[in-house]
Amino acid sequence: MTSFTADLGAELRRRVERAGGDYPPLYPAVILSASVVVTAVAVAQRYPFDHLGWVIAGLVLACLTLVLDLSVPPSTYVCFTVLASTLCFLMAPVPNDAAPLQLTLTAAIGAAMYSLRTGIRVAVVCVALVVAFGIFGGLESPALYALGVACGWLIGYMVLIQKRLSDNRARVLRERADRAASDERRRIAREIHDVIAHSLSITMLNVTGARRALEQDRDVDDAIDALTDAERQGRQAMSEIRNIVHVLGANETQPPTTPPSDRDLAALIDDYRKAGIHVSHRVDGDLAALPDPVSAALYRITQESLANVVKHSTANRATVSVTVGDSVEITIENPHFGGRARDRDGARIDGMTQRAALLGGTFETCHDNGTWTVRATLPARVMTDGIGV
Repeated sequence: MTSFTADLGAELRRRVERAGGDYPPLYPAVILSASVVVTAVAVAQRYPFDHLGWVIAGLVLACLTLVLDLSVPPSTYVCFTVLASTLCFLMAPVPNDAAPLQLTLTAAIGAAMYSLRTGIRVAVVCVALVVAFGIFGGLESPALYALGVACGWLIGYMVLIQKRLSDNRARVLRERADRAASDERRRIAREIHDVIAHSLSITMLNVTGARRALEQDRDVDDAIDALTDAERQGRQAMSEIRNIVHVLGANETQPPTTPPSDRDLAALIDDYRKAGIHVSHRVDGDLAALPDPVSAALYRITQESLANVVKHSTANRATVSVTVGDSVEITIENPHFGGRARDRDGARIDGMTQRAALLGGTFETCHDNGTWTVRATLPARVMTDGIGV
């Protein structure tokens, strides 16, 4: 018995939700309940049923309207059964008649559920019915009932406007969430790309150096040192990738990973030197005073640029210059001869450009007289909620 009652309740709730279309279940539940109450009062007012045929017809049509509401999707045809039911009740007029209140509910439903034109048409028909029975059918206070119909239409239309505003807000929030998710995916892809590109570049340099040492010089110690560095870089890359994956799966209460610092920048350049890239490094100013976002961007831009040196340059030589003042300027230069410049390496260039732009900085590259130059200008202070940090 309990299971049957639960199933019946669930089915009734499903039908009420369908009757309300896109509205919350409370809306159709209130309207349907009000309609049942109005119908019951209208029937009771006509006791002892001097015009029994009209009362039965009105009651049957009202019940048919309720069945249609719970059985079929929302449709304007239901409005006609309500109008017909009200007409039948008005054929047996009584003082202070409750039956015309069905027209107020119908006008509200028409305004809230259908197009503006259809809602106005339903309201006009309801008013016309009230006026007609006020003139020819003995309906008392038709002006008051007509005003009730107009108020019902206005309330329904206000509900419709509120729903549209709510839908628009939900759509805007979904679009913002989608953009935020896309931005986060690009940021994660950029981080993983930078880690892998850097680590593989140094690893391949060390492996190549080890192979050459074994093939040409037979210098086992140099080969072992190169392979040790390659192994260290591989382990470091795996550790960084694990950290990224851990952050992706962590709760908001998890502490954020520490961004790269000025010491990491020096270690990065030293790794490339050990791998055989001749990197000259010059710093003017205090890198330790920079905020974490700027230090991280400085590190990643240098990392990506040096990885590009390994990939594209045959000179194995680069110059890294950092100047800290009111802004931070970093310049990476390396020889690059033959063919077009690397400005067509879209993913790498775009990633560095986005890093600079997110901080309010600029990024540019140029190829002039056999020299490839990467230059980024970043703010020395980052604005957070209107306060410089």
